[in-house]
Amino acid sequence: MDIPASPSLWLLGQKNIQNSLLLGFLQQNLSLNCSIKDQSNLTEQGPIPSDLLICIDASGLRLERCHQILEQLDGHKVFFINLEDESEFEQMLNWPLVCGFFYKGASHTHISKGIASILDGELWFSRKLLSRFMANNRKVPYKATKNVLTLTKREKQILNLCASGAKNADIALALNVSTHTVKTHMYNLFKKIDVGNRIQAINWAKDHLPEQDFS
Repeated sequence: MDIPASPSLWLLGQKNIQNSLLLGFLQQNLSLNCSIKDQSNLTEQGPIPSDLLICIDASGLRLERCHQILEQLDGHKVFFINLEDESEFEQMLNWPLVCGFFYKGASHTHISKGIASILDGELWFSRKLLSRFMANNRKVPYKATKNVLTLTKREKQILNLCASGAKNADIALALNVSTHTVKTHMYNLFKKIDVGNRIQAINWAKDHLPEQDFS
C-alpha cells in the first residue's frame, strides 16, 4: 500500500532565523516538507510542482514585485505572512490563487491552524477584510452582453478552466488539444471581451457568465 506523500511548502523570503523557526514548527506540527526559496530568482528554481503550497513573506516586499511573483505561480495556492494591518496587499484578494493572509505578530500556532484550513480547501482571511471586500465588489449581475454571444463553446470552457486555476498545459490536457491551440483560443477570447490578461478574463467571466453551462 502506497503511503501518501506529505504536502510540500515553499517559503519565498529571506533565510533568516524567524522564517527558519516558522518552517521548523510547521514541519513538526503539520508534517509539511518545507524549504525557503529566494524571491529574486524564482524562475531559476526549476519546475515548480503543481501541488506545492506557496508562502510569500511580505516583509519589505513591494506590491509591484508581488504581482510579478503571483504571475509566475499561476495555479498554485498562495498565502502571505508578515503583512501590515490594513495594507495595500489586501488588493491581492482579487487573485484567485491567493487563499490566506497572516499579519505581523501572528503566532506560529495561529499560522499553523490557518495553513491546515487552507490545505483542507478553505480560505483564511479575517471577517472584517472579507466584509469590506464583498461590500466593494458585489454588484447586480450583468445581463448577457454582445461579447458573451460571440464566445464559442470552447472559449467558454477555457474561461471556466482558467477560473479554476488551470494552466495552459492543464487546459490542453483536459480538452485534448495542443497548448498552441489553447493559446490561440485565449488570444481570440481576450480580443472578444477586450481584456489584456488572464486575471482580467477571469474577473470578466465572473461578472458576465455566472449562470453559463460550460460542459
